[in-house]
Amino acid sequence: MGQTEMGQIETGQIERKSPVLHIAILAATMTLSAVMTLFMARIAVVGRYGASSAALGVFFGLTTVSAGLLVATLLWPGTAMRPWRAVLGAAALSAIYLHFAYGSDPGRRPVGKDGWHIVPTLAVAASLLAGAFWAIDPILLVTYGGYLWALWHLHRAGARHFRGLGPDVATTLIWLRIVIGVFCASLTLEVAIFTELVRGGAIETSMPLLLSTALFLGLVSYALLGAMGRPSLFEHMYDLVVDRAAHPDDAAARPAPGPADHALVQRLDTYLGDPDILADYALTLSRVSKRLRLPARAVSVAVNRVTGRSFSDLLNDRRIALTVRLMDEDPERPLLDIMYAAGFGSKSNFYTQFKRRMGITPAAYRAQGTGSGTRDQRV
Repeated sequence: MGQTEMGQIETGQIERKSPVLHIAILAATMTLSAVMTLFMARIAVVGRYGASSAALGVFFGLTTVSAGLLVATLLWPGTAMRPWRAVLGAAALSAIYLHFAYGSDPGRRPVGKDGWHIVPTLAVAASLLAGAFWAIDPILLVTYGGYLWALWHLHRAGARHFRGLGPDVATTLIWLRIVIGVFCASLTLEVAIFTELVRGGAIETSMPLLLSTALFLGLVSYALLGAMGRPSLFEHMYDLVVDRAAHPDDAAARPAPGPADHALVQRLDTYLGDPDILADYALTLSRVSKRLRLPARAVSVAVNRVTGRSFSDLLNDRRIALTVRLMDEDPERPLLDIMYAAGFGSKSNFYTQFKRRMGITPAAYRAQGTGSGTRDQRV
């Protein structure tokens, strides 16, 4: 058998195997994306960060449908559904950006100007309907570039933009960096796919397409592992779900605490009584429950039954109590040092929690204690 014949056989084997591998990766992506869509939908109904969670749920929903359309394209290359993946891609870029944009504030909601984010999706859809297929790639290129710049701008703003997340800013910035990196790689691969098809290549055997699908599978897998295995990228949202479920709005509907509840809260009080533990700005319900080897819901339910408050309220109570003690013990210690020693990762959250419990700002409290408000108390 000659080299030419051997080459033809090997090429045929690759062509047969490649679609199978594509489909397997896409099926996994569809499954995991569907799970993440349901997970984010559950979080969105909590209220806080609802818009941000809903936008991320839309992104994963679009990823699910897009993977399904690509499977149909690989199975039936002549299908008319293939071009509509471009519409889903433009919409997904808008959704992931809005997830981070809305993450700046727990209660942020869409406003009128956010409607502009649907323009790229409408432009791609109009090009398809008008048969102007030549316009789709330029529109997507501009859309990719615009949203990558916008996401990088949010990353540069960092803690200033995500100040409402408090100690969860760090994990959110990690998630943002990963999304930026994936989209940069995806843009490069999309250009490679387009070049390959222009040169007469077949989409069924496209290596850049295989890498692109594997890339998004990695992104969705990372998000799912982060969401389901705390500490997580969405830990602040997860804790809201658990605390909300364990915190009845009607106090009369709350069961009376039992001995086990009091014992658990006493154990929690002892644990949170250590200043070194409170100094951990990443301390959350899920992390505390894991360290105590207890279910997060059990901790939240016990705290609610005994104190009538949520775990986050209890944690902030302990931190503010520690703040006051540190201020009284050392009136000369900088407020910034005290803030970090008490476990607050951002100045805005520190001032909000302090004023909510003490009625005045930390600087005003210190001024009252020293009898002089003229000294510079800025953090």
